[in-house]
Amino acid sequence: MSVWQPVSEGLYRFPDTCNVYALCDGPRAWLIDFGSGAVLDHLAELGVTTVAGIFFTHVHRDQCQGLDRALAAGLPLHFPAAARDLLDPSRRADFRKISPCDFAYPADFHPPHPLADPPCDLLHFQLLALGPWDLQVFSAPGHAAHQVALRVDGPGGATLFCGDALHSAGRVHEAWCLETDHYTGAGARLAADTLCALRNLRPDRLCPAHGPVTSGEVTAACDLTIARLRRLADLKDTIVPGRPAARRLIRPHANTFLQLSPHLWVWNNSYLLVSDAGPLLLVDVPCLLPPAFHDSLRAALGERPIEVALITHIHCDHVMGTSDLRQRQPLECWAQARLVPGLEQPYQLARPWLHNFPARVDRALADGETVRWQEYELTAWWFPGQTDYHAAYALEVDGRRVLLAGDNFYPAQQWGGTGGQCGFNGSHPDLWRQSAELVLRLAPDWILASHLQPFEYRRADFEAIVAWSHEVAALMRQLAPDGCLERHHSPHLAYAQPYVQPATAACAVELVLTNPYPHALEYEVVARLPAGVSGEVHPRPVSVSPGEQARLPFVFHAPDLAGMAMPTFDLTVNGARWGELVECYLRGAGDYQVVGQ
Repeated sequence: MSVWQPVSEGLYRFPDTCNVYALCDGPRAWLIDFGSGAVLDHLAELGVTTVAGIFFTHVHRDQCQGLDRALAAGLPLHFPAAARDLLDPSRRADFRKISPCDFAYPADFHPPHPLADPPCDLLHFQLLALGPWDLQVFSAPGHAAHQVALRVDGPGGATLFCGDALHSAGRVHEAWCLETDHYTGAGARLAADTLCALRNLRPDRLCPAHGPVTSGEVTAACDLTIARLRRLADLKDTIVPGRPAARRLIRPHANTFLQLSPHLWVWNNSYLLVSDAGPLLLVDVPCLLPPAFHDSLRAALGERPIEVALITHIHCDHVMGTSDLRQRQPLECWAQARLVPGLEQPYQLARPWLHNFPARVDRALADGETVRWQEYELTAWWFPGQTDYHAAYALEVDGRRVLLAGDNFYPAQQWGGTGGQCGFNGSHPDLWRQSAELVLRLAPDWILASHLQPFEYRRADFEAIVAWSHEVAALMRQLAPDGCLERHHSPHLAYAQPYVQPATAACAVELVLTNPYPHALEYEVVARLPAGVSGEVHPRPVSVSPGEQARLPFVFHAPDLAGMAMPTFDLTVNGARWGELVECYLRGAGDYQVVGQ
């Protein structure tokens, strides 16, 4: 029985790691996207003997992970012009730095295996004749900045191959790919604008890279998806919708020591707690502290040692100066226990804005643990929001209950009151709700937010955040093709750890597989290894019960690797090909850009 599904006259769909489409003209065909390359084993079922060209809507791995087969067969390839930076190994940002996450947010997700001298020749508005079909290229950013859509007019009418701009009416595949930054709805809004433009091309049908073909009611399918994307953009832009501006406790001036109360000061992205005995506790160390910092500190507070650095979260602008400060003076680093892996071994993780100076933690604080520093008692809390590697610390200073809150919550007028809802950062609406409810229970007088943004606590703000969390979670589930937020709004359903490590004779990598569904997931995992890397590549089956995790250990061998290599893991889940969803990196010999020094 043929696996091909007829779409219209001469057009067929092949389900793989993505939908692969064949435009057939007798014994020759043109393919739209390529998936794993398995399509080549089934072309004879259509009477096709010649592939005249393969056109890619975008170059995420699930679209093109079978490129080796296409290259071996000498098939003509056509990629979007804007995809060159992702394909060309000499231009790959993730291959030039010691980690793709070093001091950065990724330029794109699911980066493909590199291809020397890639034929990136698909340009906006370009027209091509393919046998009886006329093909026109349209820029379609959103799911990927370089994505294009292909409108084809021919025997079966007008077909729009829309990539992952839309999965089906009101739904999108892996919506976390829309997060073009870590704190706004710009990507979702861009995706909505793209769908407006595609809708106005008036196709008879939409052929997505993932999802069913939409025939008829194309306008209605686009309009529903546009409305949901725009609502998601609005919700991502502000975590406190409808709330008025909040009063800041200081006028924000950079590079200046600002006094909040007799024993509490602010400097840029740090707070300083002053002990009557003399020492200081510094909350977050945002940079390699310049001489001007120490000079200004002496001018403001006299000669006082910094005794403790207390860290709110793992981002580079909150921890990157810790090691340097420790070299200047005796210093202990304290942090809530969940932060420790990301502080001590940042490149174990796939999270944005990591820094290349690991910070040794001298005292790990359990959730809810109260500790004493000088005359102060502070309580540590896991405080997930902007990232899941985030903490808050509650204490009383000068008669006020304060919460050192890091980057989660801001005055309503500052960045929409939020540090950003972002899947790659480990954000989740339920985690935001958990942290907002903690604030409601603690009811501090002041929220000491980072980036010069201390403000007065108002209960109504955090009640609005709890309501927001329910609304954004419901909307994210509506957008998810199967209703599972964790599958389509989080890149961490399956991940490799460490994410980056030096290449050696034995590189241990653990693949972590999560099941957020109410039924068991049967995973089959195959490692794909680039040149210079060897190891186990036969299929590995594993069953994961609902709500559980499984961990698969791998050992890769790369003793003589030159440059960066990207092993990937190809997943089949309950018989469905998810493709090479997970990557990790092995860093071989070479010169790498070190950011932030």
